[in-house]
Amino acid sequence: MTDKTGPLADLRLIELGALLAGPFCGQLMADFGAEVIKVEAPDRP
Repeated sequence: MTDKTGPLADLRLIELGALLAGPFCGQLMADFGAEVIKVEAPDRP
C-alpha cells in the first residue's frame, strides 16, 4: 500500500455503485486520500 495524504486519508469506504454517480464519487474520495474498496456484482459487465 502507498502512503496517502489528504483530508480523507484516514477513511476506508466501500463503493457499491454501478451507475455513473457511484463510481464517480468513489474516485473523488480516492483523489482526496480515502482508501476505496470497489465491490461489483458478478453478473455485470
